[in-house]
Amino acid sequence: MRHMNGDATEMIPIRFMISVAIIAAILVLVAVASQSLGVSLAEHQVEQECLLVQSSLSTMIASGSARDIDSVDTAEGTQRIQTLMLPDSLIYLSFGGVPDPLNSGELHSSLTENGAVISYRVQGGSNHVLWLPKDTYKLREGVLHENIWVLSGAGESYIVRHGGTLRLVFELVQQNHETYILIHANDGIE
Repeated sequence: MRHMNGDATEMIPIRFMISVAIIAAILVLVAVASQSLGVSLAEHQVEQECLLVQSSLSTMIASGSARDIDSVDTAEGTQRIQTLMLPDSLIYLSFGGVPDPLNSGELHSSLTENGAVISYRVQGGSNHVLWLPKDTYKLREGVLHENIWVLSGAGESYIVRHGGTLRLVFELVQQNHETYILIHANDGIE
């Protein structure tokens, strides 16, 4: 008859607990990495959309004609229609301002650098800002007033507050010899 070593049988529960702890640690690391990868992918998606908008607006500014916003009979200015595919984790995408510079959660539509900026933030990420040339990019929110798109108030940034598919119209306009890029919000999103 063989004699069993008592020490070996006592080690089985300890080895089992160590194995479970190692597997749990690996699962936690995979979950954390997955979450940070999701944030990184969402930020990259918004960045690519912003770069496409910037490129499209660059050609519009270089070769387009502006509509005089104060004249009712003026023909439309040059327009670019952009369809944006934004992640569901989007907190904001702003054209013309940085709506939450202190990460307080309160968004405001004031202009930054005279509207020469595109900024965004996704859930779990930080604020990102794309600075544009001040001389040529003056982004403004548009409002439909008596069937004519005009500047909102004295000039505000345009803020998208959630993800999904969004269609925006950018129009080159002029007021008091200043050229602006007016954003038509034609789908009910602020």
